[in-house]
Amino acid sequence: MKKLNCSIESVEKLNHDVYQVKLLMPESSSQSVEYFAGQYLDLFLADGRSASFSIGSSPEAGAHLELHIRHNPSSEISNALLEHLLAKNDIEVELGKGDAYIQAQQLSAQSTVILAAASTGFSQVKSVVEHLLAQDVQNQIHIYWGVRVASDLYWSLLPEQWAEQHANVTFHPVISDPTEACEWAGRGDLLPAAILQDFSDFNTVKMLASGSPAMVYALLDACESKGMQESQLLSDVLAYAPRNR
Repeated sequence: MKKLNCSIESVEKLNHDVYQVKLLMPESSSQSVEYFAGQYLDLFLADGRSASFSIGSSPEAGAHLELHIRHNPSSEISNALLEHLLAKNDIEVELGKGDAYIQAQQLSAQSTVILAAASTGFSQVKSVVEHLLAQDVQNQIHIYWGVRVASDLYWSLLPEQWAEQHANVTFHPVISDPTEACEWAGRGDLLPAAILQDFSDFNTVKMLASGSPAMVYALLDACESKGMQESQLLSDVLAYAPRNR
């Protein structure tokens, strides 16, 4: 891991509260700094406060880094971070962090990849998918994106495009609260239930989950009830919010 001073290339809204942030690593460091698809980074403010975000770009993007940041107006650090990103030209970054990543060359040809994301956890999934596609992986890739209402699917056109262009990619958007106001005609369920509806055999599954501890552990428990082993699940939650068995 290494700290870098990255240029802020752009900050754009993807929906009502999620921002796409594009950073550029310094030229002197872009060749020496390595991260894997699925890892995260820390952003540092001048006063030393920091926040962690999944890297939404794949290693194949080179010096370009992408983040998906949800703004929480009631959070002091969220407000300060967004203010910095919108007003400043650069920001201090430390990457790559976390053990929840997938490398194409280490993926068994028989593995089915299930990527389960809640909310902005999609950014971690995006990094993995773009890496696997760039490496021409032919494994079946199932993308589950669970949100509360349809407007939280802030970039659904992208996984839809992946599925249209690649026969081995399937996109499963799942809405947990599909009210009439939501205007959603698709699948209404919780992520664990949706995955169990689609899969009964987890013997060859490699799963990555990105979301809250409650979601990740509910998913793990559901899949373990069908024979999946915890070792088959990759999630940063297992490291920062371990639970006692």
